[in-house]
Amino acid sequence: MRRVPVLGLVAVITVLALTATACGGEGDASTPGEAAEGGPVVASTVLEALDGGELSLADYRGRPLVVNFFANWCAPCVIEMPEFEKVHQQLGDEVAFLGISVQETVEQARALVEQTGVTYDVAREPQGDLLRELGGVGMPTTVFIDAGGRVVDSHTGQLSAGELTELIESNLASS
Repeated sequence: MRRVPVLGLVAVITVLALTATACGGEGDASTPGEAAEGGPVVASTVLEALDGGELSLADYRGRPLVVNFFANWCAPCVIEMPEFEKVHQQLGDEVAFLGISVQETVEQARALVEQTGVTYDVAREPQGDLLRELGGVGMPTTVFIDAGGRVVDSHTGQLSAGELTELIESNLASS
């Protein structure tokens, strides 16, 4: 019987766990309040828009909002961005979309937006404070905010266009 060194096995498991958490950890990660009635109202944190202006989540009040936190170093983020763009195009003005670049320079974020064909609003938050405030625990994280500005759900991990559409319908349909 071949023996696997315990220390080597522990190191491999640790690396795999850290990789899953840091980028594309699968599964849902719920925000502090999952129901529209009980979910926190989003902050009016001012973000740096990639076009040079400023954006705030409060700017989107009055319509449902999908917020997607991403980074160019996160492969699942890059893969899902064109899927988000498809859903954005299908829904038009029914639901607002906001991408938020985390831990990147403006140039890196702009290059990724161009590469993936995203046309919805994109801002930058270099420190990831808002991601943590909204319950994000990995990348990518998508947060669903109702028209009243309350967080109703969040999802950590890559989403396809179909999965995103289902989550929008189940979380924001009555918004």
